[in-house]
Amino acid sequence: MRSTTFFLPVFGFVFLILLQPFRSEAQRQQRFKAGVIAGVTASQIDGDASAGFHKVGLQGGLRGIVILKPRQEASVEILFTQRGSRNQPDYPPVFSTTLNFVEVPIQWHYRDWAANGDLENPDFFRVYFNVGLSYARLLSYVDDSDGSVAGISPALPDLNKDSFCFLIGASFFATKNIGFTFRYHRALNNLYSPGKPGTNFANTLNEHFLAFQTMYVF
Repeated sequence: MRSTTFFLPVFGFVFLILLQPFRSEAQRQQRFKAGVIAGVTASQIDGDASAGFHKVGLQGGLRGIVILKPRQEASVEILFTQRGSRNQPDYPPVFSTTLNFVEVPIQWHYRDWAANGDLENPDFFRVYFNVGLSYARLLSYVDDSDGSVAGISPALPDLNKDSFCFLIGASFFATKNIGFTFRYHRALNNLYSPGKPGTNFANTLNEHFLAFQTMYVF
């Protein structure tokens, strides 16, 4: 019930964004925009006995945007995001676990570098700096470990399905419609905490990951 309550206003916001084609051109440009996102992630889980962002995953979804001020905007995204854990290449034991999430980042963006050099009347901004929070819900996992007690395999049945992250990043727009984003995410809560009744894994697990996105804004 808690997750459903969270998602209802988010889906309502995205629904309003999808209605923008039925508004006038002046109305759409004044306040709202929408975009599609595709990219990859590189993940690390502290406590999995491996260091480095070795687990690569996919990411994709939609972004809704509202213009706050000429150089500020806010956004909400609905993304399918793969995160997880993997051993360092060429260093046994071999383990790889993919965690599939639905993720909802909410961000504030500051825009700079007018493409035409005119901050008073820019055609578009090339650079965006963003900060925000995200909520993600674990949907499923795929474990490709070699059968040894390594990585996070023993903890999988008892993972925390709710993930809250702080994020910070930047975007560069090559054109008015096409942008590229880099983001760093750090979990604010643990993916797994030992000591709970019924759990059998000794290490606390905490996530952080990188996201590399390509975005098309309508």
